[in-house]
Amino acid sequence: MKKRLFAVLCTMIMLMSVITPGVLADGEYKTGAELYKEGITDYKYKAGEYKKFDEQITLTFGRSLDLNANHFMKMAERGEPVTNNRWIQMFRNEVNVDAVYGLDNASGSDYNQQLLLAMTAGELPDAFITGDLGLLSQMAEAGVIMDLTEIWQENANETLGELIEMEGTSVYGAPMVDGKLYGLPIKMPSTNEYNHLWVRRDWLKEQGLDIPKTMADVKNVAKVFKANYENNVGLMFGNNYLWDMEAIFWAFDGGNNRGRDQWLMLEDGTLGFAEVQPEMKEGLKWLNDMYESGLINQEWSVESSWDGLSNYVANNRCGIFFGPHWYGFSLESYEKAGTMDETADWVPVGIPSGYEGVDIKVRANNTVDEYICINVECEHPEAVVHMLNAYVETLFGENNDFANYFAVPEMSDFWNATPIWELSPTVDLEPCLNMMAAYDAETGIMDESKLEGSGATYWQYIKDGLTSYKYMFGPVDSCFTFVAETYPDIMLWNLYQGAPTPTQVERWGSMQDLIDVTFLKMINGEIEVDGSFEKMVEEWYAMGGAEVTKEINEIYKQLSN
Repeated sequence: MKKRLFAVLCTMIMLMSVITPGVLADGEYKTGAELYKEGITDYKYKAGEYKKFDEQITLTFGRSLDLNANHFMKMAERGEPVTNNRWIQMFRNEVNVDAVYGLDNASGSDYNQQLLLAMTAGELPDAFITGDLGLLSQMAEAGVIMDLTEIWQENANETLGELIEMEGTSVYGAPMVDGKLYGLPIKMPSTNEYNHLWVRRDWLKEQGLDIPKTMADVKNVAKVFKANYENNVGLMFGNNYLWDMEAIFWAFDGGNNRGRDQWLMLEDGTLGFAEVQPEMKEGLKWLNDMYESGLINQEWSVESSWDGLSNYVANNRCGIFFGPHWYGFSLESYEKAGTMDETADWVPVGIPSGYEGVDIKVRANNTVDEYICINVECEHPEAVVHMLNAYVETLFGENNDFANYFAVPEMSDFWNATPIWELSPTVDLEPCLNMMAAYDAETGIMDESKLEGSGATYWQYIKDGLTSYKYMFGPVDSCFTFVAETYPDIMLWNLYQGAPTPTQVERWGSMQDLIDVTFLKMINGEIEVDGSFEKMVEEWYAMGGAEVTKEINEIYKQLSN
Protein backbone atom coordinates (compact mmCIF):
# COMPACT_ATOMS: atom_id res chain seq x y z
CA MET A 1 0.00 0.00 0.00
CA LYS A 2 2.77 2.44 0.91
CA LYS A 3 4.50 1.72 -2.39
CA ARG A 4 1.30 2.55 -4.27
CA LEU A 5 0.81 5.80 -2.35
CA PHE A 6 4.40 6.77 -3.07
CA ALA A 7 3.94 5.97 -6.76
CA VAL A 8 0.80 8.12 -6.99
CA LEU A 9 2.50 11.08 -5.35
CA CYS A 10 5.59 10.68 -7.56
CA THR A 11 3.40 10.69 -10.65
CA MET A 12 1.74 13.91 -9.52
CA ILE A 13 5.15 15.51 -8.93
CA MET A 14 6.27 14.45 -12.41
CA LEU A 15 3.12 15.92 -13.92
CA MET A 16 3.85 19.24 -12.28
CA SER A 17 7.52 19.18 -13.24
CA VAL A 18 6.59 18.81 -16.91
CA ILE A 19 4.88 22.18 -16.91
CA THR A 20 7.62 24.17 -15.19
CA PRO A 21 10.55 23.82 -17.60
CA GLY A 22 12.22 27.17 -17.09
CA VAL A 23 12.05 30.76 -15.94
CA LEU A 24 11.36 33.82 -18.06
CA ALA A 25 13.34 36.97 -17.71
CA ASP A 26 11.67 39.55 -15.49
CA GLY A 27 8.98 41.45 -17.36
CA GLU A 28 8.60 38.94 -20.19
CA TYR A 29 5.40 36.95 -20.65
CA LYS A 30 4.36 33.95 -22.66
CA THR A 31 2.02 34.25 -25.58
CA GLY A 32 -1.27 32.42 -25.35
CA ALA A 33 0.08 29.52 -27.41
CA GLU A 34 3.15 29.23 -25.15
CA LEU A 35 0.96 29.34 -22.07
CA TYR A 36 -1.17 26.54 -23.52
CA LYS A 37 1.89 24.37 -24.15
CA GLU A 38 4.11 25.18 -21.16
CA GLY A 39 2.11 26.95 -18.46
CA ILE A 40 3.49 29.63 -16.15
CA THR A 41 7.24 29.29 -15.66
CA ASP A 42 8.04 32.35 -13.58
CA TYR A 43 5.99 32.97 -10.45
CA LYS A 44 6.31 36.53 -9.17
CA TYR A 45 4.43 35.40 -6.05
CA LYS A 46 5.66 32.20 -4.44
CA ALA A 47 3.58 29.64 -2.52
CA GLY A 48 1.85 31.32 0.41
CA GLU A 49 2.21 34.81 -1.05
CA TYR A 50 -0.47 37.15 -2.34
CA LYS A 51 -1.05 40.87 -2.43
CA LYS A 52 -3.03 42.74 0.20
CA PHE A 53 -4.08 46.15 -1.12
CA ASP A 54 -3.33 49.25 0.96
CA GLU A 55 -6.81 50.65 0.45
CA GLN A 56 -9.95 48.52 0.31
CA ILE A 57 -11.14 47.73 -3.20
CA THR A 58 -14.76 46.96 -4.00
CA LEU A 59 -15.34 44.50 -6.83
CA THR A 60 -18.69 43.40 -8.19
CA PHE A 61 -19.14 39.78 -9.21
CA GLY A 62 -21.61 37.86 -11.32
CA ARG A 63 -22.33 34.16 -11.08
CA SER A 64 -25.32 31.87 -11.33
CA LEU A 65 -26.54 31.68 -7.78
CA ASP A 66 -29.83 30.58 -6.21
CA LEU A 67 -30.05 32.33 -2.85
CA ASN A 68 -33.19 30.33 -2.05
CA ALA A 69 -31.33 27.03 -2.24
CA ASN A 70 -31.75 25.02 0.94
CA HIS A 71 -28.08 25.07 1.95
CA PHE A 72 -27.78 28.83 1.48
CA MET A 73 -30.90 29.32 3.60
CA LYS A 74 -29.47 27.11 6.35
CA MET A 75 -26.22 29.08 6.34
CA ALA A 76 -28.14 32.37 6.48
CA GLU A 77 -30.12 31.09 9.48
CA ARG A 78 -26.86 30.48 11.33
CA GLY A 79 -25.72 34.03 10.59
CA GLU A 80 -23.69 33.46 7.44
CA PRO A 81 -25.60 34.67 4.39
CA VAL A 82 -23.73 33.97 1.18
CA THR A 83 -23.32 37.72 0.68
CA ASN A 84 -21.35 38.06 3.95
CA ASN A 85 -20.09 34.65 4.99
CA ARG A 86 -16.60 33.70 6.12
CA TRP A 87 -15.35 33.60 2.52
CA ILE A 88 -16.42 37.20 1.91
CA GLN A 89 -14.84 38.16 5.23
CA MET A 90 -11.62 36.32 4.36
CA PHE A 91 -11.28 38.28 1.12
CA ARG A 92 -11.74 41.53 3.08
CA ASN A 93 -9.24 40.56 5.76
CA GLU A 94 -6.58 38.94 3.59
CA VAL A 95 -6.70 40.83 0.29
CA ASN A 96 -8.62 43.96 1.36
CA VAL A 97 -11.24 43.36 -1.33
CA ASP A 98 -14.94 43.78 -0.63
CA ALA A 99 -16.69 41.28 -2.93
CA VAL A 100 -20.24 42.27 -3.84
CA TYR A 101 -22.61 40.08 -5.86
CA GLY A 102 -24.29 41.61 -8.91
CA LEU A 103 -26.83 40.61 -11.57
CA ASP A 104 -29.48 40.12 -8.87
CA ASN A 105 -27.90 36.74 -8.05
CA ALA A 106 -29.76 35.21 -10.98
CA SER A 107 -29.53 31.49 -11.63
CA GLY A 108 -29.79 29.22 -14.64
CA SER A 109 -31.00 30.66 -17.94
CA ASP A 110 -31.94 33.92 -16.18
CA TYR A 111 -28.25 34.46 -15.42
CA ASN A 112 -27.18 34.00 -19.04
CA GLN A 113 -29.90 36.38 -20.17
CA GLN A 114 -28.81 38.98 -17.62
CA LEU A 115 -25.21 38.67 -18.76
CA LEU A 116 -26.26 39.42 -22.32
CA LEU A 117 -28.42 42.35 -21.21
CA ALA A 118 -25.62 43.70 -19.02
CA MET A 119 -23.17 43.46 -21.92
CA THR A 120 -25.56 45.32 -24.23
CA ALA A 121 -26.13 48.03 -21.63
CA GLY A 122 -22.44 48.34 -20.75
CA GLU A 123 -23.17 47.26 -17.18
CA LEU A 124 -21.20 44.05 -16.76
CA PRO A 125 -19.85 43.46 -13.24
CA ASP A 126 -16.10 43.76 -12.66
CA ALA A 127 -15.73 39.98 -12.87
CA PHE A 128 -18.17 37.24 -13.70
CA ILE A 129 -18.32 33.51 -14.28
CA THR A 130 -19.58 31.78 -17.39
CA GLY A 131 -19.46 28.25 -18.68
CA ASP A 132 -20.67 29.31 -22.13
CA LEU A 133 -17.57 29.40 -24.32
CA GLY A 134 -19.61 30.75 -27.20
CA LEU A 135 -20.64 33.73 -25.08
CA LEU A 136 -17.06 34.18 -23.87
CA SER A 137 -15.83 34.33 -27.48
CA GLN A 138 -18.59 36.78 -28.39
CA MET A 139 -17.64 39.07 -25.52
CA ALA A 140 -13.93 38.87 -26.38
CA GLU A 141 -14.63 39.81 -30.00
CA ALA A 142 -16.89 42.65 -28.83
CA GLY A 143 -14.04 44.01 -26.69
CA VAL A 144 -16.00 44.00 -23.42
CA ILE A 145 -13.80 41.53 -21.51
CA MET A 146 -10.09 41.74 -20.83
CA ASP A 147 -7.15 39.84 -22.29
CA LEU A 148 -5.84 38.14 -19.15
CA THR A 149 -2.73 36.49 -20.61
CA GLU A 150 -0.21 38.78 -18.88
CA ILE A 151 -2.35 39.62 -15.84
CA TRP A 152 -2.54 35.92 -15.04
CA GLN A 153 1.20 35.34 -15.38
CA GLU A 154 2.05 38.49 -13.43
CA ASN A 155 -0.16 37.76 -10.42
CA ALA A 156 -0.87 34.03 -10.01
CA ASN A 157 1.12 32.61 -7.15
CA GLU A 158 2.87 29.24 -7.24
CA THR A 159 0.15 27.37 -5.36
CA LEU A 160 -2.58 28.63 -7.69
CA GLY A 161 -0.67 28.14 -10.94
CA GLU A 162 0.50 24.62 -10.17
CA LEU A 163 -2.97 23.64 -8.95
CA ILE A 164 -4.61 24.71 -12.21
CA GLU A 165 -1.88 23.16 -14.36
CA MET A 166 -1.45 19.93 -12.37
CA GLU A 167 -3.26 17.79 -14.93
CA GLY A 168 -1.88 19.66 -17.92
CA THR A 169 -1.97 23.10 -19.47
CA SER A 170 -4.69 22.29 -22.00
CA VAL A 171 -7.10 24.04 -19.59
CA TYR A 172 -5.97 27.32 -21.16
CA GLY A 173 -7.05 26.34 -24.67
CA ALA A 174 -10.82 26.66 -24.37
CA PRO A 175 -11.01 30.29 -23.12
CA MET A 176 -8.48 31.55 -25.67
CA VAL A 177 -9.60 33.74 -28.58
CA ASP A 178 -7.07 34.62 -31.26
CA GLY A 179 -4.32 33.28 -29.01
CA LYS A 180 -5.24 35.44 -26.02
CA LEU A 181 -6.56 34.21 -22.66
CA TYR A 182 -9.98 35.73 -21.94
CA GLY A 183 -11.11 33.47 -19.11
CA LEU A 184 -9.37 32.07 -16.04
CA PRO A 185 -10.16 28.34 -15.75
CA ILE A 186 -12.00 27.27 -12.61
CA LYS A 187 -10.26 23.94 -12.10
CA MET A 188 -12.19 21.02 -10.68
CA PRO A 189 -11.07 17.46 -9.82
CA SER A 190 -10.93 15.34 -12.97
CA THR A 191 -11.49 12.36 -10.69
CA ASN A 192 -15.13 13.46 -10.89
CA GLU A 193 -15.05 11.76 -14.29
CA TYR A 194 -14.68 8.34 -12.70
CA ASN A 195 -17.68 6.05 -12.75
CA HIS A 196 -18.17 3.33 -10.16
CA LEU A 197 -20.09 0.09 -9.89
CA TRP A 198 -22.23 0.05 -6.74
CA VAL A 199 -23.26 -3.37 -5.40
CA ARG A 200 -25.28 -4.76 -2.47
CA ARG A 201 -22.50 -6.74 -0.79
CA ASP A 202 -24.93 -8.35 1.65
CA TRP A 203 -26.87 -9.82 -1.29
CA LEU A 204 -23.66 -11.05 -2.90
CA LYS A 205 -22.84 -12.94 0.27
CA GLU A 206 -26.36 -14.37 0.57
CA GLN A 207 -26.16 -15.66 -3.00
CA GLY A 208 -22.57 -16.89 -2.80
CA LEU A 209 -21.36 -14.43 -5.43
CA ASP A 210 -18.06 -12.58 -5.72
CA ILE A 211 -17.54 -8.91 -6.54
CA PRO A 212 -18.06 -8.66 -10.33
CA LYS A 213 -14.83 -8.25 -12.27
CA THR A 214 -16.15 -8.41 -15.85
CA MET A 215 -19.29 -7.30 -17.63
CA ALA A 216 -20.31 -10.96 -17.85
CA ASP A 217 -20.16 -11.02 -14.04
CA VAL A 218 -22.36 -7.91 -13.91
CA LYS A 219 -24.96 -9.62 -16.04
CA ASN A 220 -24.88 -12.73 -13.86
CA VAL A 221 -25.23 -10.71 -10.63
CA ALA A 222 -28.18 -8.78 -12.09
CA LYS A 223 -29.78 -12.09 -13.14
CA VAL A 224 -29.36 -13.69 -9.70
CA PHE A 225 -30.61 -10.60 -7.85
CA LYS A 226 -33.66 -10.31 -10.10
CA ALA A 227 -34.51 -13.98 -9.56
CA ASN A 228 -34.08 -14.01 -5.78
CA TYR A 229 -35.32 -10.64 -4.51
CA GLU A 230 -38.90 -9.46 -4.81
CA ASN A 231 -39.73 -6.83 -7.46
CA ASN A 232 -36.04 -6.56 -8.36
CA VAL A 233 -35.16 -4.92 -11.68
CA GLY A 234 -31.64 -6.32 -11.86
CA LEU A 235 -29.28 -3.53 -13.00
CA MET A 236 -30.65 -0.02 -12.56
CA PHE A 237 -29.75 2.97 -14.67
CA GLY A 238 -31.45 6.13 -15.87
CA ASN A 239 -31.38 8.28 -18.97
CA ASN A 240 -28.40 10.35 -17.87
CA TYR A 241 -26.01 9.23 -20.57
CA LEU A 242 -22.85 10.48 -18.87
CA TRP A 243 -23.36 9.23 -15.34
CA ASP A 244 -25.14 5.94 -15.79
CA MET A 245 -23.75 4.38 -18.96
CA GLU A 246 -20.22 5.62 -19.55
CA ALA A 247 -18.45 2.85 -17.64
CA ILE A 248 -20.35 0.30 -19.72
CA PHE A 249 -18.76 1.71 -22.87
CA TRP A 250 -15.36 2.05 -21.18
CA ALA A 251 -15.49 -1.66 -20.37
CA PHE A 252 -14.98 -2.55 -24.02
CA ASP A 253 -11.84 -1.82 -26.05
CA GLY A 254 -9.84 -0.13 -23.33
CA GLY A 255 -12.06 2.91 -22.99
CA ASN A 256 -11.65 4.21 -26.55
CA ASN A 257 -15.17 5.52 -26.44
CA ARG A 258 -17.16 7.77 -24.20
CA GLY A 259 -19.97 10.25 -24.07
CA ARG A 260 -20.60 13.90 -24.74
CA ASP A 261 -18.01 16.08 -26.47
CA GLN A 262 -15.12 13.64 -26.22
CA TRP A 263 -12.44 13.74 -28.91
CA LEU A 264 -9.79 11.05 -29.14
CA MET A 265 -6.69 10.38 -31.20
CA LEU A 266 -7.33 7.97 -34.09
CA GLU A 267 -4.76 5.65 -35.63
CA ASP A 268 -4.08 8.10 -38.46
CA GLY A 269 -3.07 10.82 -35.99
CA THR A 270 -6.23 12.91 -36.36
CA LEU A 271 -8.95 13.59 -33.78
CA GLY A 272 -12.29 11.82 -34.02
CA PHE A 273 -15.55 12.13 -32.09
CA ALA A 274 -15.87 9.22 -29.65
CA GLU A 275 -19.56 8.45 -30.11
CA VAL A 276 -19.25 7.63 -33.79
CA GLN A 277 -16.31 5.26 -33.42
CA PRO A 278 -16.97 1.54 -34.06
CA GLU A 279 -15.83 0.61 -30.54
CA MET A 280 -19.14 1.96 -29.26
CA LYS A 281 -20.96 -1.01 -30.76
CA GLU A 282 -19.89 -3.56 -28.14
CA GLY A 283 -21.32 -1.47 -25.32
CA LEU A 284 -24.56 -0.97 -27.24
CA LYS A 285 -24.84 -4.70 -27.87
CA TRP A 286 -24.27 -5.46 -24.20
CA LEU A 287 -26.96 -2.99 -23.18
CA ASN A 288 -29.38 -4.39 -25.76
CA ASP A 289 -28.73 -7.90 -24.44
CA MET A 290 -29.46 -6.75 -20.89
CA TYR A 291 -32.66 -5.02 -22.03
CA GLU A 292 -33.88 -8.01 -24.06
CA SER A 293 -33.09 -10.30 -21.10
CA GLY A 294 -35.19 -8.12 -18.80
CA LEU A 295 -32.20 -7.40 -16.56
CA ILE A 296 -32.49 -3.61 -16.51
CA ASN A 297 -35.41 -1.37 -15.59
CA GLN A 298 -37.42 -1.38 -18.79
CA GLU A 299 -38.48 2.27 -18.48
CA TRP A 300 -34.90 3.51 -18.21
CA SER A 301 -35.19 5.91 -21.16
CA VAL A 302 -37.86 8.01 -19.44
CA GLU A 303 -36.50 7.73 -15.89
CA SER A 304 -33.87 10.08 -14.56
CA SER A 305 -30.94 8.82 -12.54
CA TRP A 306 -32.38 10.36 -9.38
CA ASP A 307 -35.81 8.79 -9.97
CA GLY A 308 -34.14 5.44 -10.49
CA LEU A 309 -32.17 5.73 -7.28
CA SER A 310 -35.22 6.65 -5.22
CA ASN A 311 -37.61 4.22 -6.93
CA TYR A 312 -35.38 1.17 -7.00
CA VAL A 313 -32.32 1.57 -4.75
CA ALA A 314 -34.10 3.16 -1.81
CA ASN A 315 -36.89 0.60 -1.95
CA ASN A 316 -34.67 -2.49 -2.19
CA ARG A 317 -35.71 -3.18 -5.79
CA CYS A 318 -32.15 -2.99 -7.08
CA GLY A 319 -28.80 -4.29 -5.88
CA ILE A 320 -26.45 -3.07 -8.59
CA PHE A 321 -25.99 0.18 -10.54
CA PHE A 322 -23.33 2.40 -12.11
CA GLY A 323 -22.79 5.98 -11.01
CA PRO A 324 -20.36 8.68 -9.80
CA HIS A 325 -19.00 8.87 -6.28
CA TRP A 326 -21.48 11.52 -5.15
CA TYR A 327 -24.32 8.98 -5.33
CA GLY A 328 -23.05 8.17 -1.84
CA PHE A 329 -24.96 11.23 -0.64
CA SER A 330 -28.19 9.67 -1.98
CA LEU A 331 -27.55 6.39 -0.18
CA GLU A 332 -26.98 8.23 3.08
CA SER A 333 -30.20 10.21 2.64
CA TYR A 334 -32.18 6.98 2.14
CA GLU A 335 -30.60 5.51 5.25
CA LYS A 336 -31.56 8.56 7.31
CA ALA A 337 -35.07 8.61 5.88
CA GLY A 338 -35.55 4.93 6.70
CA THR A 339 -36.52 4.11 3.10
CA MET A 340 -33.68 1.64 2.68
CA ASP A 341 -33.27 -1.75 4.34
CA GLU A 342 -31.18 -1.36 7.52
CA THR A 343 -29.19 -4.45 6.55
CA ALA A 344 -28.23 -3.05 3.13
CA ASP A 345 -24.46 -3.07 2.72
CA TRP A 346 -23.66 -1.06 -0.41
CA VAL A 347 -20.08 -0.98 -1.65
CA PRO A 348 -18.56 0.83 -4.66
CA VAL A 349 -16.09 -1.32 -6.57
CA GLY A 350 -13.70 -0.98 -9.49
CA ILE A 351 -15.15 -0.70 -12.98
CA PRO A 352 -15.52 -4.18 -14.53
CA SER A 353 -13.81 -4.93 -17.83
CA GLY A 354 -15.62 -6.13 -20.91
CA TYR A 355 -13.10 -8.92 -21.27
CA GLU A 356 -11.16 -11.15 -18.91
CA GLY A 357 -7.71 -9.72 -18.24
CA VAL A 358 -8.24 -6.47 -20.17
CA ASP A 359 -7.82 -3.27 -18.15
CA ILE A 360 -10.31 -0.46 -18.58
CA LYS A 361 -9.57 3.23 -19.08
CA VAL A 362 -11.44 6.29 -17.85
CA ARG A 363 -12.00 8.77 -20.66
CA ALA A 364 -11.91 12.13 -18.92
CA ASN A 365 -11.85 15.86 -19.41
CA ASN A 366 -9.10 17.97 -17.92
CA THR A 367 -11.99 19.17 -15.84
CA VAL A 368 -12.85 22.86 -15.69
CA ASP A 369 -16.10 23.97 -14.10
CA GLU A 370 -16.46 27.42 -15.67
CA TYR A 371 -14.35 30.47 -16.51
CA ILE A 372 -13.77 33.80 -14.77
CA CYS A 373 -13.98 36.77 -17.13
CA ILE A 374 -13.03 40.32 -16.20
CA ASN A 375 -14.73 43.47 -17.48
CA VAL A 376 -12.40 45.52 -19.68
CA GLU A 377 -13.31 48.54 -17.52
CA CYS A 378 -12.31 46.88 -14.22
CA GLU A 379 -9.73 49.12 -12.52
CA HIS A 380 -8.06 46.34 -10.56
CA PRO A 381 -8.15 43.08 -12.54
CA GLU A 382 -5.11 41.86 -10.63
CA ALA A 383 -7.20 41.86 -7.45
CA VAL A 384 -9.30 38.99 -8.84
CA VAL A 385 -6.18 36.85 -9.24
CA HIS A 386 -5.01 37.69 -5.73
CA MET A 387 -8.41 36.68 -4.38
CA LEU A 388 -7.84 33.32 -6.09
CA ASN A 389 -4.36 33.15 -4.52
CA ALA A 390 -5.88 33.71 -1.08
CA TYR A 391 -8.63 31.19 -1.80
CA VAL A 392 -6.28 28.33 -2.71
CA GLU A 393 -3.97 29.12 0.21
CA THR A 394 -6.97 28.96 2.54
CA LEU A 395 -7.88 25.48 1.32
CA PHE A 396 -4.62 23.97 0.06
CA GLY A 397 -1.69 26.07 1.24
CA GLU A 398 0.84 24.99 3.84
CA ASN A 399 -1.06 26.88 6.56
CA ASN A 400 -4.55 26.05 5.26
CA ASP A 401 -7.78 26.15 7.22
CA PHE A 402 -9.47 23.40 5.19
CA ALA A 403 -11.75 22.19 7.98
CA ASN A 404 -13.45 25.57 8.38
CA TYR A 405 -13.77 26.52 4.73
CA PHE A 406 -14.30 23.43 2.59
CA ALA A 407 -17.41 21.87 4.13
CA VAL A 408 -19.70 22.57 7.06
CA PRO A 409 -22.59 20.48 8.44
CA GLU A 410 -25.16 22.69 6.72
CA MET A 411 -23.37 22.74 3.36
CA SER A 412 -21.07 19.98 2.12
CA ASP A 413 -19.94 22.19 -0.79
CA PHE A 414 -19.25 25.30 1.27
CA TRP A 415 -16.17 25.79 -0.90
CA ASN A 416 -18.66 26.96 -3.55
CA ALA A 417 -20.32 29.64 -1.39
CA THR A 418 -18.04 32.30 -2.79
CA PRO A 419 -17.88 34.61 -5.83
CA ILE A 420 -14.88 32.73 -7.29
CA TRP A 421 -13.21 29.41 -6.51
CA GLU A 422 -10.61 26.85 -7.55
CA LEU A 423 -10.29 23.24 -6.45
CA SER A 424 -7.22 21.06 -6.46
CA PRO A 425 -7.46 18.12 -8.88
CA THR A 426 -6.59 15.89 -5.91
CA VAL A 427 -8.91 17.50 -3.35
CA ASP A 428 -11.02 14.33 -3.15
CA LEU A 429 -8.10 11.94 -3.42
CA GLU A 430 -5.87 13.40 -0.72
CA PRO A 431 -8.14 12.67 2.29
CA CYS A 432 -8.53 9.08 1.13
CA LEU A 433 -4.76 8.68 0.68
CA ASN A 434 -4.16 10.09 4.14
CA MET A 435 -6.70 7.77 5.75
CA MET A 436 -5.38 4.76 3.81
CA ALA A 437 -1.86 5.45 5.09
CA ALA A 438 -3.10 5.66 8.69
CA TYR A 439 -5.45 2.67 8.55
CA ASP A 440 -4.49 -0.92 9.42
CA ALA A 441 -6.69 -3.08 7.20
CA GLU A 442 -5.89 -6.24 9.17
CA THR A 443 -6.98 -4.89 12.54
CA GLY A 444 -9.45 -2.27 11.31
CA ILE A 445 -7.78 0.32 13.53
CA MET A 446 -7.16 3.90 12.46
CA ASP A 447 -4.03 5.57 13.84
CA GLU A 448 -5.51 9.02 14.27
CA SER A 449 -2.12 10.50 15.16
CA LYS A 450 -1.20 10.10 11.45
CA LEU A 451 -4.27 11.94 10.19
CA GLU A 452 -3.94 15.51 9.00
CA GLY A 453 -5.77 18.14 6.99
CA SER A 454 -8.74 16.89 5.01
CA GLY A 455 -7.98 13.30 6.04
CA ALA A 456 -8.58 14.17 9.68
CA THR A 457 -11.68 16.18 8.76
CA TYR A 458 -13.24 13.39 6.69
CA TRP A 459 -12.43 10.71 9.26
CA GLN A 460 -14.28 12.77 11.84
CA TYR A 461 -17.27 12.97 9.49
CA ILE A 462 -17.19 9.17 9.17
CA LYS A 463 -17.02 8.76 12.95
CA ASP A 464 -19.95 11.17 13.27
CA GLY A 465 -22.05 8.79 11.17
CA LEU A 466 -21.92 10.51 7.77
CA THR A 467 -21.89 7.28 5.79
CA SER A 468 -21.66 9.17 2.50
CA TYR A 469 -18.05 10.00 3.37
CA LYS A 470 -17.37 6.34 4.14
CA TYR A 471 -18.79 5.32 0.76
CA MET A 472 -16.91 8.01 -1.14
CA PHE A 473 -13.62 8.63 0.66
CA GLY A 474 -13.18 5.98 3.35
CA PRO A 475 -9.84 4.14 3.79
CA VAL A 476 -11.23 0.81 2.61
CA ASP A 477 -13.89 -0.24 0.07
CA SER A 478 -14.69 3.29 -1.06
CA CYS A 479 -14.87 5.03 -4.40
CA PHE A 480 -11.54 6.71 -3.85
CA THR A 481 -9.63 3.62 -2.80
CA PHE A 482 -10.19 2.56 -6.43
CA VAL A 483 -9.16 6.03 -7.62
CA ALA A 484 -6.02 5.86 -5.46
CA GLU A 485 -4.99 2.61 -7.11
CA THR A 486 -5.50 3.87 -10.68
CA TYR A 487 -5.17 7.68 -10.96
CA PRO A 488 -3.73 9.14 -13.15
CA ASP A 489 -2.48 6.07 -15.06
CA ILE A 490 -5.99 5.04 -16.07
CA MET A 491 -6.99 8.40 -17.54
CA LEU A 492 -7.45 8.97 -21.28
CA TRP A 493 -7.80 12.72 -21.71
CA ASN A 494 -10.28 14.45 -23.98
CA LEU A 495 -8.15 16.15 -26.63
CA TYR A 496 -10.50 19.01 -27.48
CA GLN A 497 -12.36 21.09 -24.90
CA GLY A 498 -12.61 24.36 -26.79
CA ALA A 499 -15.46 26.62 -27.80
CA PRO A 500 -18.02 25.28 -30.29
CA THR A 501 -16.84 25.55 -33.89
CA PRO A 502 -19.02 27.45 -36.40
CA THR A 503 -20.59 24.24 -37.68
CA GLN A 504 -21.20 23.02 -34.12
CA VAL A 505 -23.03 26.24 -33.30
CA GLU A 506 -25.24 25.77 -36.33
CA ARG A 507 -25.86 22.01 -36.38
CA TRP A 508 -24.57 20.22 -33.27
CA GLY A 509 -27.94 19.91 -31.52
CA SER A 510 -29.44 17.98 -34.42
CA MET A 511 -26.31 15.88 -34.83
CA GLN A 512 -26.35 14.89 -31.15
CA ASP A 513 -30.09 14.15 -31.29
CA LEU A 514 -29.41 11.72 -34.14
CA ILE A 515 -26.92 9.81 -31.98
CA ASP A 516 -29.14 9.82 -28.88
CA VAL A 517 -32.26 8.61 -30.68
CA THR A 518 -30.35 5.93 -32.57
CA PHE A 519 -28.63 4.66 -29.43
CA LEU A 520 -31.96 4.47 -27.59
CA LYS A 521 -33.52 2.44 -30.40
CA MET A 522 -30.52 0.11 -30.47
CA ILE A 523 -30.60 -0.52 -26.73
CA ASN A 524 -34.36 -1.11 -26.74
CA GLY A 525 -34.11 -3.48 -29.70
CA GLU A 526 -36.11 -1.39 -32.15
CA ILE A 527 -33.23 -1.59 -34.63
CA GLU A 528 -30.17 -3.84 -34.94
CA VAL A 529 -26.82 -2.47 -33.79
CA ASP A 530 -24.98 -3.91 -36.77
CA GLY A 531 -25.85 -1.92 -39.86
CA SER A 532 -27.84 0.74 -38.02
CA PHE A 533 -24.70 2.07 -36.33
CA GLU A 534 -22.87 2.44 -39.63
CA LYS A 535 -25.90 4.12 -41.20
CA MET A 536 -26.07 6.58 -38.29
CA VAL A 537 -22.37 7.41 -38.62
CA GLU A 538 -22.72 8.06 -42.33
CA GLU A 539 -25.68 10.37 -41.72
CA TRP A 540 -23.85 12.13 -38.86
CA TYR A 541 -20.90 12.97 -41.09
CA ALA A 542 -23.25 14.21 -43.83
CA MET A 543 -25.17 16.42 -41.36
CA GLY A 544 -21.99 18.29 -40.43
CA GLY A 545 -19.76 15.77 -38.71
CA ALA A 546 -17.18 15.90 -41.48
CA GLU A 547 -16.99 19.70 -41.26
CA VAL A 548 -16.89 19.75 -37.44
CA THR A 549 -14.13 17.14 -37.43
CA LYS A 550 -12.14 19.23 -39.91
CA GLU A 551 -12.63 22.44 -37.87
CA ILE A 552 -11.58 20.81 -34.60
CA ASN A 553 -8.51 19.21 -36.14
CA GLU A 554 -7.43 22.57 -37.52
CA ILE A 555 -7.78 24.20 -34.09
CA TYR A 556 -5.97 21.33 -32.37
CA LYS A 557 -3.11 21.56 -34.88
CA GLN A 558 -2.75 25.31 -34.32
CA LEU A 559 -2.63 24.89 -30.53
CA SER A 560 -0.20 21.96 -30.70
CA ASN A 561 2.35 23.50 -33.09
